[in-house]
Order: sequence, then C-alpha cells, then structure tokens
Amino acid sequence: MSAAFDELARTLRLQGTEVQQADLGERWGKQLPSQGKARVYAALRGGGWVGQKDQRLALREGELVFLPRGDAHSIRDKPTTSLSGFSDVYCKALRPTGPTTIRTEAPPETRLVIVDLRFDAAGAPWLSLLPSLVHLQGSNPGLSRWLGETLHLLAEAPDLSPPLRDGIVEAFGHTLFACALRTLASPLPGREALQDEPIAAALAEVRAAPEENWELGELARRVGLSRSAFAARATALLGEPLGSYVRRLRLDRAAALLAGTTLPIKVIAARVGYDSEAAFTRAFTRAHGQGPREHRLAHAARRAGADTFGSGQSAAISR
Repeated sequence: MSAAFDELARTLRLQGTEVQQADLGERWGKQLPSQGKARVYAALRGGGWVGQKDQRLALREGELVFLPRGDAHSIRDKPTTSLSGFSDVYCKALRPTGPTTIRTEAPPETRLVIVDLRFDAAGAPWLSLLPSLVHLQGSNPGLSRWLGETLHLLAEAPDLSPPLRDGIVEAFGHTLFACALRTLASPLPGREALQDEPIAAALAEVRAAPEENWELGELARRVGLSRSAFAARATALLGEPLGSYVRRLRLDRAAALLAGTTLPIKVIAARVGYDSEAAFTRAFTRAHGQGPREHRLAHAARRAGADTFGSGQSAAISR
C-alpha cells in the first residue's frame, strides 16, 4: 500500500511555497485561523508546541509538524503559555531581519522554519481523510534527514532559480503528503475510492466517528447521492458493502486502543460503537482470532521484549 500512497500523493498539484524563518526567545505564541493551504513547522533548534482544540504535539529539535489542510491551530513555546494577549505576531517584540526572517529582541532559543504550501485540491478528495496534524519524528532516518536538509535549502538559499525552487518544493510537498497518507490507520480503501469525491467524503465522516450508528441513506444524502446509487458505488469501490468496511474500521480502531492505551475494555467497546462489552468481545475475537484481553497482553509482552532487547543493545554499545 505504501507505493500506492506515494503515487496518490503525486496527483496533488502544488502551486507554490512561502518560507519563513523565525528565531524566538522568551515567551511566544500565536493562534492561527484556517489557512486554506498546507503548513509545515520544523524546529531547527529548540522547539515548541503545536495544538488544536483536542490535541497538542511537542515539536522538538529536528522534528516536523505538518498540517495537510492548514486547519486552525496554535503554536507556542510552552503548553501553559496563554495566547489571549497575542494578536498577529508570535510575541510583542518581534522584528524582521530580512525578506523571509524574523526574530525576537530576546536572545533566541528556538529557530523555526515555517513553510506554506499552496495546492490545487481539485481531484484530491482524499485530503479530507488526512489527520489535521502529522508529527514526523524521525522513524525513517533517511527520509527525515532529506526533509530537514531540504528545509535548510529552502530557508537559506533564496537565490535559487524559480524552476529549481519549484522542482524542490514539488518533491518536498509530495513527500509530506505521502507521509500523511501513511499515518492513516487500516483499513484504507484503494486509490479509486480515495479519488472518488462522494465516497471519500463519506469515508471522512465515518472515520471521524466510527462509533456512530451510520445509516446508509443519511450518508448518501450528505454526499449528494441516492441511497441505491451510493450503496452500489461504495461496494464497487471498496470491494465490500460499506457496513462491512465500517465494522472492520471499528475493530481495527479498537485493536489500536487496546495496544496503545490502558483504557478499560468496556470504554473501548463504547468508543467504537458497541453497546456491550460481550458483543464487542465476540466481534473482536472473530475478526482478530483472539479476545481483547489476549490482544492487549500479547502486545504488552512484545513491547517488553523489545525494551529488553534494546537495553541489551545499549549496554553492549556502551562497553
């Protein structure tokens, strides 16, 4: 599926970029409305926090946070910094130091590169499926290094010729969107479904709230199709009825919650749309070949084994 994501990302038509470098010290922050363009924050030194109403990500040195649609968000030095006193600037003592650089009067502790990517979303309905925030932390060292070096080039070489700059930006942007697509949890349909506007819109609704009791006719109405046309189209593009896809999505979401959180099984069952723990356990066992408790214990054992192996490696290297 990774190659399909890369191919899909390349269908997005990028139209240009704006790059700014900010050297920031002491207290700083900003609240931004929806941008209508993708945005990247990269911490070349120091760091900060990028957040939305229900999510906050720590941006550390060498990391990137990508907002594929430029949704409304905030950025600040610390999660406790209040933004009520800020308007259009990162802090009260910010001044330009060049055509694309700004800095505070206080000695800077953080250097951010901010990249805005303008794109034509026509023909890319899959954008609505992407998470609003994507944290790139270096799980792929080669890719992370390339993204970081490209950011340095865009920020520090303003005299690049327009054709060369456009080529660099296009590769940079397509790589970021491919990374965002890879963050989507399975089950993810094929390229044809992701490029179909009504089906992609319906999937975005379902994936945002898989616990809802989705009614086929209501979903069809929301995307502008009749119930029968929507059902036939969804089945043809997904390779299964939409109801089956939603059930798999719920149980995959549950598997991730079991492996990655300590939430009680009853709470997880409710979060993915099951009225009772017993009904959820039966459905989960059929889908995954083991019950929710066994699934959680198996993942905990694998994590413990990985930690032990990693500790052994560190000790051997230190000697």
